[in-house]
Formats: sequence, C-alpha cells, structure tokens
Amino acid sequence: GGVEMDVKNAVTRAKRGLREERRLYIVAVTSLAVAFLCLSVTLLGVANLDAAADRWGQSGRLTLYLKDDADTQDIAQLRVVLEGLSDVQAVEHVTPEQARQAFLTDADVGADLGALPSDVFPASLEVTLGQGVSRERSESIATRLSQFHAVSDVESYRGWFEKLDGLLFGVRMLTAGLALLVVFCVIAVIGNTIRLAVARRRQEIEVMKLCGATHGFVRGPFVLEGMFQGFTSALLAVSALLIAYVSLRGYVDNSLAALTGSRVVFLSVWTMLGLIAGGALIGAAGSALSVRRYLSV
Repeated sequence: GGVEMDVKNAVTRAKRGLREERRLYIVAVTSLAVAFLCLSVTLLGVANLDAAADRWGQSGRLTLYLKDDADTQDIAQLRVVLEGLSDVQAVEHVTPEQARQAFLTDADVGADLGALPSDVFPASLEVTLGQGVSRERSESIATRLSQFHAVSDVESYRGWFEKLDGLLFGVRMLTAGLALLVVFCVIAVIGNTIRLAVARRRQEIEVMKLCGATHGFVRGPFVLEGMFQGFTSALLAVSALLIAYVSLRGYVDNSLAALTGSRVVFLSVWTMLGLIAGGALIGAAGSALSVRRYLSV
C-alpha cells in the first residue's frame, strides 16, 4: 500500500512538473527527437542494406570459363551435369564472339579495344542459381565444377560479397557509434533540463526534506519526467519515420527495385520497441544522475 501511494504521489507530482515546465520540456523533447530520428534513419538504412545483401546472396550466379581446347562433347557433358543440379535454374553458353560483343556494349570503349579479336575472350557457361541458394552452397558448387576438365576457372563473385560484408560491418560500426552519441546527447540534454527544473523547485524540495522526505521521494518525480522526455522523443522520431516511410514507399520501392532488385523494408517491431524503451530508460538514467549530482540527495 505504501509503495503504491509513493508511486501515485510521484506520478501526480511529475504531471504537475511537466505542466509547469512544459516550454522547457518541449524544447528538450524536440531536440532529442531529431537525435533519435537520425539514429532511426541510420538503422533503417542498415536494415535495407541487410535485406538487399540477403537477396543478392540468395540469387547468385556462377561463371564457368572454358578452356580454349575444350571440345564440344566435354562442354555438352558439363551442361548436362549443371542442368541436373536442383540448385541450378538456367545455363547459358556464351561463345567468345558473344563475350566480345557483350564487353564492347557494356564497356563503351574506343576503337583501339574494339579491334580486339574474339579469341581474346574465353568462352563460358553462365549459370543462374535458384532462389534461396546460400553463399556457402554456391561456393561448394563452384569448387566441384572447377574440377571438370573443360573448366579453366570458376567465378563465384566471392570477392564482391566479401566487400559487401565489409561495407555492412563498417555501416554497423557507424550505427553503433551514432547510438552511443545519441545516448550521451539524451543524458546531457535531459540532465540539463532536469537541473533547471530542480533549481526552480529548490524551495519546494527544501520544505519536503525538512518534513522528512526520503531521497527516493524527492527524486521520483524528476526521474519520471526524464523518462517521459526520453520516451516521447523516441516515439516522435519513430512515428515521423513511419509516416515518411508510408508516404514515400511507392516511389522508393520502384527506384530500389530497379537498382537492387529488392523492396524497401521498415524497422522491425522489436527495433522500434527497443528505440522507444531505450529512450525512456536513458531519459530516466539521465534524470537520476542529474538529480543526484545537483541536489546531493
């Protein structure tokens, strides 16, 4: 009963504090909402990069470069083996002349390189793997195929995926750094806001202490006010991002599908809940630290 009364009292006093200091808190919440929005946008970018990487990783292809002396029978046998694999969706034989034409079309080179003969370009088998084939499985298939007599080399695009993994790791580290920056920002802004609120209510606090109020009794409302600021800031940021996502989704989806072949994704429910709950907890922590430091209670 006593604990319930203490909580109820703290909530009532926190509500009054929020009303009395609303201008101060509106400025703080607005500033912090911008910080949380920056973090949310970065997290959204990471989520979409991950989704694109998964899609690219599961819609792979292999290029089997054929030896110059590979005879027609060996190539035909290789095609039969490839088409018999359940992971393989399509196999296309590219002749040296076709490879030359594709190179000249894609590279848009001048006359010097345009004079290159067809035999400079090796013949190849372009293998399209089915949806859902993992990178590990793709590497396993590439290793087995490289042992065929007609094959001179197999390109599994592993290096490209390793670079993509490196990019994703870098972006995640950047996001972690930004998250730390937002945490310090929240603690600093809420700490300063609560410190100003404490200074304005110092006389009331002195009276409560003279009447035998405990440290927790004095701190409680300020911690709740800080928690409310952090919670509201994160909620505003997530809501603004959701509104922007819903408004721009059609346009962004078309552009992203053309570039990467994947659709835009939003933050997971757990990420949104984590942001909002994290905002509330960091706000409470910043407030508690500020009250402790400036009141010596």
